[in-house]
Amino acid sequence: MKNAMRTVAIVGFSESGKTRLIVRLVRELKGRELRVAAVKRCSHGFTLDTEGKDTSDFSEAGADGVAMVSPEGWAALGKAPDVEASRLASRLFPDADVVLVEGGKDVPRTRKIEVLRAGVSGTLMSRSGELVAVVSDMPLPGGTTVPVFAPEDVPGIADFILTLEEETMTEIRLEVDGREVNMNPFVRTFIENTVLGMVTSLSGINPEPKKISLVIDRTAGKAAPGGKP
Repeated sequence: MKNAMRTVAIVGFSESGKTRLIVRLVRELKGRELRVAAVKRCSHGFTLDTEGKDTSDFSEAGADGVAMVSPEGWAALGKAPDVEASRLASRLFPDADVVLVEGGKDVPRTRKIEVLRAGVSGTLMSRSGELVAVVSDMPLPGGTTVPVFAPEDVPGIADFILTLEEETMTEIRLEVDGREVNMNPFVRTFIENTVLGMVTSLSGINPEPKKISLVIDRTAGKAAPGGKP
């Protein structure tokens, strides 16, 4: 199954205005009746558990994931150190039209809008192939080849985001004995390309399959203990 959405990372130094911009973009896009999700990258880690609470006890006991559910909503904390924010968003918010990721300046192959602010940051740090736009409250020394927006031009930034090509994310799940296994991006890509290559080489198979299901049942054909051969 493939989910199509526009994902863009809002990057910049601390105090440059990333959070404020995302909040305003969420309001603008929601005002256009679009489905919007926001993801924050925390390079120094985080926890949703409070010492002495049940969820903290679950985590300390070794739970691989902890979720909280209430009438107001839900939150979950899982162990997946190599997860990509865009892939996580495609799983948690599959119906989103736009996903805004705060942070991730060092994450490769991610479209980035960099925020510059006078007195905080004055030099672009994003790679040229990944930078799609700049939001700045000052003239850029040397200029840039990508669009530049003023911080107050939220409608214009929203318009630009909606012109970006939709990303098609391939969902790959690996379960072993009923337990889902977390995979890093390299393993996901390797499995997808390997299985796709084998399947599409078979006669009569659609060269562009929409969904592939592979089940390996190692118990099939084995006699139950004590049974007759």
